[in-house]
Amino acid sequence: MPEPRKRRMIEEEEEEVEYVAKKIPSNGAKATKDVKGKTPKRAKHMDVEVEEDLIEPEDSDDDEVAREEPIGWHDAEDPREKNADELEWLEKANRDFETSKATPGRHGAIAEMGVIELIEMHDFMCHRHLKVPFGPKINFIIGHNGSGKSAILTAIMVCLGGKASATNRGHNLKALIREGATQTDVRLQLRNRGNDGFKPDIYGESIIIERRISLDGASSYKIKNAKGKTISTKRDDLVAICDHMNIQVDNPINVLSQDSARQFLQSSTPSDKYLSFNKGTQLHQLSQDYEHIRDCIDIMQTTMTKKSELLPELYHHVKEAQARFKDSQEAASLEVKVEELKKEVAWAQIEEREEGVAEAENDLKNHHARVPAIENKRTGEEKRLAVVEEEIRALEQTASEQTDSTAPYQEEKRGLELSMRGKREELKTLQDEEKTVNDEIKVLKDRIRGYEQTIQQELRKLQSKGVPRKAEIESNIKRFEDEVEVAKRTYAEAKEKLASLEMKGEDLNSRLEQARAIAGRVKKERTDNSNRVREIMGQKQNALKAFGSSIPEVLRDIDMVTERRGWKGETPTGPLGRHVKLREQDYKDIIEAYLGNNLNAFAVTHDLDRTTLLKILRKHNCKSDIILTRKVMFDYRDKEPSDRYLTINRALEFDNEWVRRLLIDKVSIESTILVMTRREGDVVTSSGPNGRFPVNVTHCVTRDMWRVGDRAGGASSSPVYRYRGPPRLAADVDQELQRLEDEGRRLDETLRFRAREFNDLGKEAESADQERLQTKRLMTNTEKEVRLKNKAIDELKAGLEEDEPVNLQMYEESKQKDMEEIETMKKQYEPIVAQKQAIKDSMRPIQQRITELTESMVSHEGRARKLRDDLETLHHKREDIFPRIQHWEKKLNQEITVIRECEVEVETRKAELARLTVMATEYCERVSVSASYDELNRKIKDLQAKLLAQEKERGCTVEEIVVDMKRKQDEYKAAKASLHHMQQFISHLKSTLHHRISRWREFRNQMSVRSAINFGLLLNLRKYSGELKFDHTKKDLTIKVETDDPNSAQAGVARDKDPKSLSGGEKSFSTICFLLALWNSMASTIRCLDEFDVFMDAVNRRISMSMLIDAARQADGVQFILITPQDASSVNPGPDIRVHRLNDPERNQGVIM
Repeated sequence: MPEPRKRRMIEEEEEEVEYVAKKIPSNGAKATKDVKGKTPKRAKHMDVEVEEDLIEPEDSDDDEVAREEPIGWHDAEDPREKNADELEWLEKANRDFETSKATPGRHGAIAEMGVIELIEMHDFMCHRHLKVPFGPKINFIIGHNGSGKSAILTAIMVCLGGKASATNRGHNLKALIREGATQTDVRLQLRNRGNDGFKPDIYGESIIIERRISLDGASSYKIKNAKGKTISTKRDDLVAICDHMNIQVDNPINVLSQDSARQFLQSSTPSDKYLSFNKGTQLHQLSQDYEHIRDCIDIMQTTMTKKSELLPELYHHVKEAQARFKDSQEAASLEVKVEELKKEVAWAQIEEREEGVAEAENDLKNHHARVPAIENKRTGEEKRLAVVEEEIRALEQTASEQTDSTAPYQEEKRGLELSMRGKREELKTLQDEEKTVNDEIKVLKDRIRGYEQTIQQELRKLQSKGVPRKAEIESNIKRFEDEVEVAKRTYAEAKEKLASLEMKGEDLNSRLEQARAIAGRVKKERTDNSNRVREIMGQKQNALKAFGSSIPEVLRDIDMVTERRGWKGETPTGPLGRHVKLREQDYKDIIEAYLGNNLNAFAVTHDLDRTTLLKILRKHNCKSDIILTRKVMFDYRDKEPSDRYLTINRALEFDNEWVRRLLIDKVSIESTILVMTRREGDVVTSSGPNGRFPVNVTHCVTRDMWRVGDRAGGASSSPVYRYRGPPRLAADVDQELQRLEDEGRRLDETLRFRAREFNDLGKEAESADQERLQTKRLMTNTEKEVRLKNKAIDELKAGLEEDEPVNLQMYEESKQKDMEEIETMKKQYEPIVAQKQAIKDSMRPIQQRITELTESMVSHEGRARKLRDDLETLHHKREDIFPRIQHWEKKLNQEITVIRECEVEVETRKAELARLTVMATEYCERVSVSASYDELNRKIKDLQAKLLAQEKERGCTVEEIVVDMKRKQDEYKAAKASLHHMQQFISHLKSTLHHRISRWREFRNQMSVRSAINFGLLLNLRKYSGELKFDHTKKDLTIKVETDDPNSAQAGVARDKDPKSLSGGEKSFSTICFLLALWNSMASTIRCLDEFDVFMDAVNRRISMSMLIDAARQADGVQFILITPQDASSVNPGPDIRVHRLNDPERNQGVIM
């Protein structure tokens, strides 16, 4: 039986008549086999059904709850039973003795688990390193004193979890460390074979236990499998292994150390021997367990007594609750009526939903009915379009034929016109030659008249007799010419300087205008910056102001309308941007610019709601747009591009899915992709089929503010202007505010710089303008001076020429020469006139033919114009048909959309109806509805008010009364049932305890008799006799040994000896006999004995050794470890005997003189 981990030491309180074992006859027998008894398992407590009827409790019987002592616990044994047991065991012992003589040399089975295979020590006590392999049966450890034999036994106890005090080798574990070392390691290997092994799938055929003890007192375990892998480091697992293998290292009889063996018989008292007997056979542990059960029974009986005293009080509470319940029956009838009305309310909702489903189905039916009419109208327009297009094709064919018929006329006319153009050019050339001749003749005639006038003037001068002052006039002319040259140089320099000044003035004016424009732009930016700072400051106080300064007031008015249920459709949603958050901050600017005012917009689902919302917006001067639409939650996922493209929809988060669909419908955010640069956008927008956009991509915008590409395949790009309002998608408003403040300071510095620059440029321009005016005045004065002096020079030269006569013969010759030239010109004129007439004659038939062709072409052109007019009329007619077709197509699509929405609405209402119907059915069966939903609710409120008034009078509700009554009834029944179960359980536990105590006493008597018989048999091997005298009342065990031969001549003399009066050899032999007698009544796989033969003589030692070996061989599954300092030459090692000889100690001890 495995020893429990924790033992509660309680002195047994029992009274037994002492039992004295009879002496064994001189022809004694060998020790009998061990008889193992098993303690029966504790019976399980069976639940008993509780009586449900409420019965007033009767007075409890004190005898039922009083403590009942188990019969025989304190009673003395019946001597007759004792004698019967004695005779039975004596007969059995004799039979076993005869059997053992008939089967000499019997060998017990070898243990498959729980025996030590190896122990290894490092720096343990006197051993630096020691490794000892053990056999599965008998192991002798031999060595001189101080060689460390007992250290092996101590290592076994310590490694298997024993305490340091149990080893008698030190008060603590660190005393076991070899002197000079800091720690010690002990390694022990246990066999773990067979079907009963401890977790063989984990540990294998061996379990290795290692324990390390440090000098600071720390201790640790390692439990390994056969391969050396650490499985556990917990002491609890080691205890579990020892319990499973029935290893009892703390049992004082199982492992007898050197000191215990030496003093066992000499120093121990009868009570110590009795206690050793009880602990070794574990009867003491069973006694403690039964005592604990008795304490538990006492506690349960006390508890049951207290509970039984409360039972009448619980019964009284139940009666009071039942009385209150009867008084509340009137309120219960009202509650029943309320419950019936609630059932009607539940089904009134169902009827309203059914009417809603019928209405939705009727709308769906009406829309379905409108579809054929719209399709017919669209088909009619398409037919008219087909007729018009057929007429257009016919007229185009006629016009093409007409054009082909006029082609020859046009070609001939073109040729004739080319010929006429050539002749006109020839005629023009002749006319030019004629005009040239006439002009030259006219010039010659004018020159001749001039010559004649000059000749007349010169003739008049020759008749004059005055002499001019030529020298004086020439001197004046020379002086004026020099002054004119100086003035011209001055004018040229001034003109050059004026040009430079004008260029400088233009440059300064340009720079001035540019500075003025830049300053104005910076000033506007600074104003915008200040406005944005104010907006963001307001936005920090209220984030809604990012969508407009009056948005909070607008939303407050919207809530007021909502509270008074003033909206015909859904409550307006907006601003849309308040439901949007930005995931990708890198694209904040382009997304905010792309979405624009849509983030500030509101959405309504009814036209009247749009009018109401517009009044609110105008009231607060809010410019937000209003979107009128139906609330349709369509599926957009099939319209999205591949996941490798980042769309605006994927870059945003929405807390309102309808807002997402509004932006999809307005600006196609599901198909607008975002890229980093314009170059990347050009690549992406041409990567689709046929070099166009990828599938499901409609727009592409870039982070650097460009709209890229064209769905038709073009490579166009256009800039996207930044949004200048307050940041609506910014994740960090403080960061944006800091940026604007930094930008404001930069703009202020720029404004100051531009102001200084503008002033400097203004002063420079004013100075340049004054210098330009001075230069212009200088040029004007110089020009006037040159003009006056040139005029004076001309007048002086004219007067000088008038005073000088000319050569008249020269003028006469020139006149004659010009007249001859006129005659020559007249001769050249006649051929030119003849050629002109010939050309005019040839042009007349050509012009006539051209006229004829023109008339023919005009006739054809009239018919062609008629055809073009007819075609234009048909084209206009076709253009008029297209919008009508589109109108009916749009109407058809709208109807289809409305039909889908209606179908969704019908399904939604049906699903809602089904859900509510299931809930109503779970609540109650369908009932007829007597009033409307609102009327039923009003009635319920009236009844509940009446119930509330009654509850105030009673202080609680009917439900609370019912719950309280049921709770008290349940408490009473539970208490009564608990007492009944407790009574049955205590009775059953008492009966079981009485049975266990009887069996315990039987086991104790059998073990006592068995130990006494085995003790006598073992003493008989030395021709000794003796007895074990058990006094269970006083808890004493007395050993008597007779050393003389009972068959000698002095047989009549008393030979009983006390163990203290025995010699050393007799005492050691008696100790061995006593241990073997007790071991036959114990179940343990390992038995250790240290220095068992230290005081024996040769005869006793030989007999003891033989006796130990025979007992060990006959024991089943037990390993013996025997330690002796004597010579073991008489022991022959064999398959079942292993002898370990230790070397002499090396302690460097001096010689004692």
